Amino acid sequence: MRPVSAGRVLVLDDEEDLAGLVAGALGEAGYEASVAHTVAAAKRLLHEREFEVALLDMHLPDGKGVEVLREIVDSGAMTEVIMLTGDRDISHVVQVMKLGASDYLTKPTPLSDLELAVGQARDRQRLRTENRALKVRLERHESPSAIVTEDPAYLHLLSGLPQIGPSDLPVLIEGESGTGKALLARAIHESSHRRLEPFVEMSCMGRTDAELEAELFGYERGAFAGAAERKLGLIEVADRGTLYLDEIGALGASVQAKLLKVLETLEFSRLGSERLVRASMRLVTSTSRNLNDLVAAGTFRKEVLYQLNGIGLRIPPLRERPNDILPLALHFLRLHGVRRGLSPQALDALKAYAWPGNVRELQMVIRRAGAMGLGERIEPRDLPLGQ
Repeated sequence: MRPVSAGRVLVLDDEEDLAGLVAGALGEAGYEASVAHTVAAAKRLLHEREFEVALLDMHLPDGKGVEVLREIVDSGAMTEVIMLTGDRDISHVVQVMKLGASDYLTKPTPLSDLELAVGQARDRQRLRTENRALKVRLERHESPSAIVTEDPAYLHLLSGLPQIGPSDLPVLIEGESGTGKALLARAIHESSHRRLEPFVEMSCMGRTDAELEAELFGYERGAFAGAAERKLGLIEVADRGTLYLDEIGALGASVQAKLLKVLETLEFSRLGSERLVRASMRLVTSTSRNLNDLVAAGTFRKEVLYQLNGIGLRIPPLRERPNDILPLALHFLRLHGVRRGLSPQALDALKAYAWPGNVRELQMVIRRAGAMGLGERIEPRDLPLGQ
């Protein structure tokens, strides 16, 4: 995948030499600069992609930079706008600030001052985007949990996290339903350089392609009936962090194609728009189904599988992890505030059971036994195994 730039900057100025000089300086500073010399050209670029910062000259051959400012504001884009003007009239400056510009510079401006202004604008834009994304994450009530295991095979898998975490390679986690794939995905995130950034998760199971597209890519106001305002997709919410998609095999063909484009180009468009938005997230996916079987059946694209399977991990089912029964049972007793212990006979019964629902089923068994049984210890009769 391509390296992510410090941000996209639109440079609108009819002086071609000056615009080229500014774009070159911004490029050396790590930005991706696009140049326009007319209002019409700037509007075309805005239609094609989204910019973090826009440097807009006030006077152009075919109009004023204020027209582009209004288009940015009306579109709801999170672009920070800096106006460039040779006009010393303070009333004009006040006007553009009221319209939505965040800063202005008088021409001629030293390149060092211009780079500083762009950097400050990018910081403001990032903060606004993070605040909006944080609101979405809080609404989803996502919270971390810990992995509890004493199983040698699982411990060996976890021992590789110091190498897996810092990599930005996509990770594909395989495991039966209820084995704790989401916990491993979060552990990968927390062992990475992205650990202070968002961890966003979503299950792909039980959703239509239309619902999945809206959730992942977001949409613009009016994109479809009921789209009353712009909504950020989870790819955007997970910017600079980790996006975890459970049951990735449930994605339909159209969503697979769009996700493949994101993985290959780091760009996507919200529903109802052709404007390209930058995506800078690490993708972790999981499945309880064999994706190679789905590829053979023609329901999953092999090129998508190749992109997802940068690092492949398998969580053993609970029936292969007998050493985990006791520590997990004790963990769930503490987690749910149950003060009763486990009798040796109850532990034997737990170890003898096949656990088709894996750790998720064990948690519910312990929770019910703790709530419904009598006495100081949980006995085999208290265990609702297979119910």
